[in-house]
Amino acid sequence: MSTNMDDDIDMDPSLRDHEEQIVVDKIINEEYKIWKKNAPFLYDLILSSALEWPTLTTQWFPDKQTHPGKNYSTHRLLIGTHTSGNDTNYLQIAEVQLPNPLPGPDPHRYDEGSEEIGGYGGGAECRLHIQQKMVHEGEVNKARYMPQKPDLIATMCADGNVLVFDKTKHPLMPTNTTKCTPQMTLVGHGKEGYGLNWNPHKEGHLMTGSEDSTVRLWDLNSYSKTNTTLHPIHTYTHHSAIVNDVAYHPCHDALFGSVSDDHTLQIVDIRSSDTTTATHKVVAHADAVNSIAFNAASDFVVATASADKTVALWDLRNLKLKLHSLQGHNAEVNGLSWHPHEEPILASSSADRRIIFWDLARIGEEQSPEDAEDGPPELLFMHGGHTNRVSDFAWNPNDPWVMVSAAEDNLIQCWKVSSAIVGKEQEDIPAGELEAP
Repeated sequence: MSTNMDDDIDMDPSLRDHEEQIVVDKIINEEYKIWKKNAPFLYDLILSSALEWPTLTTQWFPDKQTHPGKNYSTHRLLIGTHTSGNDTNYLQIAEVQLPNPLPGPDPHRYDEGSEEIGGYGGGAECRLHIQQKMVHEGEVNKARYMPQKPDLIATMCADGNVLVFDKTKHPLMPTNTTKCTPQMTLVGHGKEGYGLNWNPHKEGHLMTGSEDSTVRLWDLNSYSKTNTTLHPIHTYTHHSAIVNDVAYHPCHDALFGSVSDDHTLQIVDIRSSDTTTATHKVVAHADAVNSIAFNAASDFVVATASADKTVALWDLRNLKLKLHSLQGHNAEVNGLSWHPHEEPILASSSADRRIIFWDLARIGEEQSPEDAEDGPPELLFMHGGHTNRVSDFAWNPNDPWVMVSAAEDNLIQCWKVSSAIVGKEQEDIPAGELEAP
């Protein structure tokens, strides 16, 4: 009886996984090389900094400092650390100098050594500088400052607690690197979470969502020096699985939205006494819903992002009908943010290492077959500067089109897409100048 050696000998699964990872890493490296070659034509600004530990969260502070006689302005970033238990974790505030706007794109302003565009020739002034560090209990899943008082910062922890820090009560560098000393601890969640949103209408009101499937509302105004442990004022149980994100409506102080692994988008009116059922509910995607973003310029438009690789647009007046599905990512979509100054522009981030800018005003525009190969007409721009999953990103409120993005590759990037691409009159960059993937 004959035997087939190939049938009898299977490759060790761990060896197969290792070889597959080598192939994936090679593809990622090649894609990054192509992006780097094309970057001088696609950006007016790119500043990259390698962090000691990756951050899962990032947010621009609202202030901007100009310097007479200098060619840059100073901005501040809120970031954290994720050390996987290998070092102390910190909530951090970083300073970054952004060069004043110059005409672009200009490939001659690309610094090959620093891989930067619009910097200062790789000088020290380009670099991100950690201005303040506060010891944090475990990794910082998410951090956001209170819009009415940016010195107050809330964080989501790996143990389910929510910590609130007043940065003015902490030294720039901690004297004790083993003790976490927040001003408040919000206790109630049974598991960790990533949903965190301050109420833009009511100072001191905070909302969180967690893997314990609940949404909790907090009122920090009950804080006192003798009462630093707070409990939620409301606990909502309208979801049947992990709550991934929460958001207050920017125009209506009684409404909030939440999204979950149960595939739903749900809208809650906090004036209702029922904390078990949402006011509006829709199965929004075919997989877990990871992010929600209300459009501050429109009372009724809300976007959701999903593990099904799509972004969905909804009209709150009729959630039974999805307005549109944005398709361009190749892996789960984990983040959303509307442009602070351009109403139809939405950004999304994904595990595919990309951030996409969508221009909703272009939905339905006619395309040539050649253009259609690059994506739908509303796909305005795709940022490919990261080599690992994008953790978080944020628009700069002071400099239109400037964005910060952080990824699991430890890189944090401040970048501005070329005005030739996103200007009022978009220009076509000659195809011959770009290297094809």
